[in-house]
Amino acid sequence: MLDSIMLWLSNWGAAVPLLCVLLTHDRKTIENTLLALLLTWGITDVLKLTVMRPRPFLAGAPLIGSAPDGYSFPSQHAAFTFTAATSAVFANRILGIVAFIFAALVAYSRVYLGVHYWSDIIAGALIGSAITTCIHHTRERFERKSRRKKS
Repeated sequence: MLDSIMLWLSNWGAAVPLLCVLLTHDRKTIENTLLALLLTWGITDVLKLTVMRPRPFLAGAPLIGSAPDGYSFPSQHAAFTFTAATSAVFANRILGIVAFIFAALVAYSRVYLGVHYWSDIIAGALIGSAITTCIHHTRERFERKSRRKKS
């Protein structure tokens, strides 16, 4: 039963943080999230190809489900879900909390299934959250400067 829940979380749980972003109905948040997801994807892809860390199941850890392709470090699942969760929390605290809970569950599922190490998860979560935070604060700074110039 727990294996099935973890497989579901790994495959579909990432939709919940994205849904939380959409439920904010805030155009700026949605735009920031899309930009952050693109940057997160690029950075994590480059890191995967640079670090080339084999997945845990290749080192003997039990694998539950199908074996994913590619390298382990950093976890793109964690990076993407924490990107969306961080965006959601900037727009709506309650939706952000729900998104962070699901992001953490998705991240845990990746370790449980034997496809990531904890360090992969932590790195992915930090990368996604940091990129989103930088985009959010940078956009706010530019908007404040723009408002000051208009007045």
